[in-house]
Amino acid sequence: MAGGKGKRLDPFTRILPKPLIPLNKEPIIIKIINQFVDYGLTDYYITLNDKAKMIKAYFSDFDLPYNINFIDEKEPLGTAGSLKELEEKFDMPLFVSNCDIIINTDYKEIMDFHKDRGYALTIIGSMKHHIVPYGVCQINNGGDLIKLSEKPEYDFLINTGFYIIEPKLLSLIPQNKYFDMTDLISCAKGSGFKVGVFPISEKSWIDIGQWSEYKKQINNPKW
Repeated sequence: MAGGKGKRLDPFTRILPKPLIPLNKEPIIIKIINQFVDYGLTDYYITLNDKAKMIKAYFSDFDLPYNINFIDEKEPLGTAGSLKELEEKFDMPLFVSNCDIIINTDYKEIMDFHKDRGYALTIIGSMKHHIVPYGVCQINNGGDLIKLSEKPEYDFLINTGFYIIEPKLLSLIPQNKYFDMTDLISCAKGSGFKVGVFPISEKSWIDIGQWSEYKKQINNPKW
């Protein structure tokens, strides 16, 4: 999913599309694809909108060992809307990834989890530890202090932006309308489909859509 404007990395993305931002000498989108190549996957669909010509031009310069197909959005369709173009093209589960994250884990294990549990959609979630850098007040009756917690710590299982989707769910996506992945998940659950979460460790993924994380990982040989 490479059609976004990359606003979190502004002003860098005013010039370069986010999928082509370098990470340890290679564009992030190549890093993502290479994760799948290691498992023998050969067919890739890239949804495009902002700076689409630049992304196409980059791929045209290489003789690639896999197939790249482009889906052009005439207008922004959200994080799931353009997947409608894949309807009836596949009879097997699809990996769907945002273009600014890398998941470093066993993809076969994720797929086995998805199939064994009979999920129509699996969200890859990561544990995230967060420390609130302030004292947090808990109140009732509009102002009575119940408890003051100094710099409390919380653990969350967050959505990484990486999914496995059964092709039958693509029928739930409206044609040529803005539609986010959260909308698809809600529709899937509302239609009685099973939705699951595969948890990974916080160290198994990065989100370079944030400057702070990008600066930490830009030359990390792990990625």
